Amino acid sequence: MNDELQKKDGIERLTEAFELVLPIVQDLFPIDVMFALTDREQFRAYLPGQEVDIPIKPGAAIPPQSGIRKALDEQRIVSANLDAGVYGTAFKSVSKPIPSEDGSRTPAGVMTLGISLRNQQVLDGAAEHLAVSSGEVRAATDEIAGTATELAAEIAELQEIGRGVVAELRKTDEILSFIREVSENSTLLGINASIEAAHAGEHGRGFGVVAAEIRKMAESSASSTREIENILKTIRTRIGKLDETLVRCSEQSEQQAAATQQIAASMEQLAESATGIKEIAKLL
Repeated sequence: MNDELQKKDGIERLTEAFELVLPIVQDLFPIDVMFALTDREQFRAYLPGQEVDIPIKPGAAIPPQSGIRKALDEQRIVSANLDAGVYGTAFKSVSKPIPSEDGSRTPAGVMTLGISLRNQQVLDGAAEHLAVSSGEVRAATDEIAGTATELAAEIAELQEIGRGVVAELRKTDEILSFIREVSENSTLLGINASIEAAHAGEHGRGFGVVAAEIRKMAESSASSTREIENILKTIRTRIGKLDETLVRCSEQSEQQAAATQQIAASMEQLAESATGIKEIAKLL
């Protein structure tokens, strides 16, 4: 009889401490929490949170399938996450057996703490969104980096083509030089033919016509040669400017590729941070 009274007094004392201290403790928590105290059969005290509030009252029997009953029967701390479909809000329940004052192995009761999972869900959702966003950005930067690399390769190919065109244009200098020489020789030939025609008098009239045509052809060749030289000079100038532009584009594409690599590395770090946030959220 004295043992039963001693056990009852122990629970009574704990109940009084519960009602006195736990409201203060609850205010110290940065998240919403609730507390419950039971003996071996029923709830003795209950302090609901703002959102974490299960429909129990002191004197209510301990549910047979609850974590509290499991903590009593197995004499160990029992934790469980309850979704919002059970009591209207998601929370984590932690039930710890209270040792009996008589020294028996059977606990005198259970202290239960209910911790709101709202912050965990917010953090978990943010981490998930961050992970998805960083993955999308990483994919985009990889694509940009790949495009920049392809662009650099195409620019290099264009530069090579430009150098080939310049090399071919240099070959035309020899052709133009040959045409210029032919034109000069033709001019001299026409002059000589005109002189010979003049010496021949009436008999050299036909030869004089041929000489005149030779001079015209030579003048036309010389004029065409100058026009071609001017055109080729313009082409060389424009190809030179094109090559300068391609060099700048190549440098920019290389810078772009380097920048996207840095972005990709940053996104990788963000993805790792998201994983860390998810792990932290599990602790709440």
